Amino acid sequence: MSEEEGIDWGTMGIDPDDLGGRAEAKPGKKRWRRQFIKFPWAWMDRLVATKRPTTYRLALVLVYEHWRTGGRAIVLSNTIVRREGISTRSKWNALAELEQMGLIAVEKRRRRSPRVSLLELAGP
Repeated sequence: MSEEEGIDWGTMGIDPDDLGGRAEAKPGKKRWRRQFIKFPWAWMDRLVATKRPTTYRLALVLVYEHWRTGGRAIVLSNTIVRREGISTRSKWNALAELEQMGLIAVEKRRRRSPRVSLLELAGP
């Protein structure tokens, strides 16, 4: 855009020298991503015997959610587990396996997401 195009920048109060560079676009807001979690060694010892890798992944999700919610029971929606690449069927299989190992207690609710409580484990 120049004066040759019929624009009188002076009447608009704009300095034509300021138009040379484009304003830099602000980079998109970075989405916060979890960096690490504290994981109990007692859980690690028990999870060695898992049959499925998704059980271990779900255990990591549960420990993180337990910390995030301040130790309250976790309502484990399909959305939470899908974000971590775990299918609904795998979620239920992993919950059953973790419950059988004595790591969690699951309150199954008809037509609603299960409520999961992590059980305290004494060290060896």
